[in-house]
Amino acid sequence: MTRYLLYFLTGFAVATVILFFRGYASVPQSAYSDAALVAAMVLFSMATWLTLFNVKAGTLLALLSLLTMVPWLFRAWIRIAELEAALAQVILIVHGVLSGLVLVALVVSLRYAFSRGSWRSGTTAPGLFLKILLTLLPLAVLAAWLIVEPKL
Repeated sequence: MTRYLLYFLTGFAVATVILFFRGYASVPQSAYSDAALVAAMVLFSMATWLTLFNVKAGTLLALLSLLTMVPWLFRAWIRIAELEAALAQVILIVHGVLSGLVLVALVVSLRYAFSRGSWRSGTTAPGLFLKILLTLLPLAVLAAWLIVEPKL
């Protein structure tokens, strides 16, 4: 359950920040941000859902998604260092929190992917009703994104 929330929060935060900076700050698109956006969408929609039903497959998908976000994070840190605007401090704090989330999720995924016997450790899986309810949340956000995405 904790992994589900961590992956959902991390993916949703990365996607929100990328879309916010594209829409409101007019940050140009790049291959790095496109890859990170797709990885974030996969992380909070598919990896979270898969983690509820199959921990091993969900964790491996989350690991791949998180590794795809790392190059974008590095490029963003470089761009933030070049800024000399008044909002640079706010952007620095937001990106620091975002980087921390990705780092924690990456460490958790690495722990579960490469530790022997770690598949049975951690928090217990929620009941069937809660699994269905938690499955609807990322699917609803993904459906909304698919509706809005052509307008971006």
